Parts: sequence; structure tokens; C-alpha cells
Amino acid sequence: MESFILALSVVVPLVVYMASGGLVRKLGIMKEAHFKAVNDMVFRLFIPLTLFFNIYRVDLKTAIQPKVAGYCLAGTVLVFALVWLVTDRFVEDLPTGSSIIQGSYRSNFVLFGNMIALTLCDARGVALVSALSAIVVPVFNILAVILFEVRRGNAPGLSGILLSICRNPLVDAGVLGCVFNLLHLRLPVLLEEPLSVMADMATPLALVTLGGLLSFGSMVSHRKYLAAVTAVRLVFVPAVMLGAAVLLGFRENVLVAVLAVFASPTAVASAPMAQAMGGNGALAAEIVAVTSVCCILTIFLFVFGLSWAGMF
Repeated sequence: MESFILALSVVVPLVVYMASGGLVRKLGIMKEAHFKAVNDMVFRLFIPLTLFFNIYRVDLKTAIQPKVAGYCLAGTVLVFALVWLVTDRFVEDLPTGSSIIQGSYRSNFVLFGNMIALTLCDARGVALVSALSAIVVPVFNILAVILFEVRRGNAPGLSGILLSICRNPLVDAGVLGCVFNLLHLRLPVLLEEPLSVMADMATPLALVTLGGLLSFGSMVSHRKYLAAVTAVRLVFVPAVMLGAAVLLGFRENVLVAVLAVFASPTAVASAPMAQAMGGNGALAAEIVAVTSVCCILTIFLFVFGLSWAGMF
């Protein structure tokens, strides 16, 4: 019963926030265009503030665990490579294949990981997840640039990759947080307090916005691709990576961090990136929608199972 309640404590806020966004849209309070504008603001301002303060407030020397960071990075690259190989065998259309690959490896770690950590971890666990964000997010972006450039016939140069990274507000916020942290720089109190409140708003606001943006209108033609990506992103990848982590002796906070990286749904940012870089933008948006809804069940089951097994 205790494991069941713990699992519910993770997914119920997700349901409430996303359902609230859907209700706001259904009642006509906000239209799709309004949600898109708010989503852009959340991505460029609120979530970067969350990432900045998460890193700004922790002791990076103790929060970063090289073994955990190495495991998450190696797992991400391995998933990326394997999905690419398999997709090329079964999907001939390059834009569609690119969106499938990105949707399979790129998780919404910053948003969902933060909520999972706050629910399941103590302060050290939250710090670990925050530190991982500064490492994993740039890798997600680098792999996406390589993916789209290679599959549309270009050889991605170092300058292009660096430029793409520098344009990502999450990467910029993570770097800035590290600079402030390592140099022991402090924000003025009058500035830190309102910015901190805005950072605290990021997760609920982002999830409400995501709920308002969910659309399932054109999914029939892509149903096979959507089923495959959802199974890979939410079932196979987390099952394998969590199973291997357990065998390596990862427990409690560390296992929650692995769960946050590999069990979160596809990143919202993957849709506009696919659209801008020659992928199938419609399919990418549908992948975000389907995985964001289905993760409510899969995250619940993973949390319940691991808790029942005494891993948390």
C-alpha cells in the first residue's frame, strides 16, 4: 500500500496539471496560439530559471557523481545509436525516421525529472538530478544536431554544433548556474527572491501548458510509428536502463536520477527542432503528445515496482 501511495504521489500532480491545461483550452479561456506563446515563454524563461537555481544552490563538488553521469551519458548515446540502426532498417522516409529516432532517445528530463526528484528524493537527490541536467541536456542537443544534419546530407561541423548548443536556453542557464556556483557569485537578494519565485512556477506552468497543447487529431496515419516510439521511449529504454542500474548497485537517489533521465516522455523541444531541421514536424509533435499522456501510467508502474522491491 505504501508503494502504491508513493507511486500515486508522483503521477497525480502530472494528471492535475495537464488536465487543468486541457480544461482551460476546452472552456475557451485560452486558444492553441495562446498556449504556444506561453510554452515559448516557459521554455525560454521559466524552465531555464529553474535549472539555473537548481545548480546555483547546490554543492556541485558533492552533487556530481561521475559514475552516475557516465552511466546516463553512455546509456543515452547507446539508445541513440541502436534506435538509429533499427529505424534505418524499417523506415525509408528520412524525415519520418529522424523524428522517430529523436523521439525515442530525447527525454523531457528537465521538466519531468525535476518533479520526480522533488517527490521521491531528499535534498542530495534533488541536487544530483540538477547537476545531471547540466550534463545531459547539452548531449541531447548535440546528438539531435548530428542526427538531423547527417540525415539531410550535411556533415555537422564543430562550429555548427557549438552554435546550436549556445542557442539553447537550457544549456545557457546550466552553464551560467555552474559559473555562479563555482566562482561563488551571489545574486543580490532583491533580484534573487523574485527570480526564485518565477523558477518555482516553472514546473506547474509548463505542465498546464503542455496539457493545453495536447492534440490527437492527425494520429491515425502515424499510429504504428507512435506505438513503436511510445513503447521504446516509455517501456523498453527505462526497463533496460533501470534493470542494468539495479544490477550495478544503484539505489535510492541515484536510481531516481536514472528513472528521471530514461523514463520521462519525449522532450517538448523535439517538435520545433524537427520542424526546423528537416524532420517530420507533425509526427514529432504527436510523439510528444502521446508519450506525455502515456508516461502517467508507465512512470506510476516503474515507481510502484521499484518501491515495492525496496529500491527507493
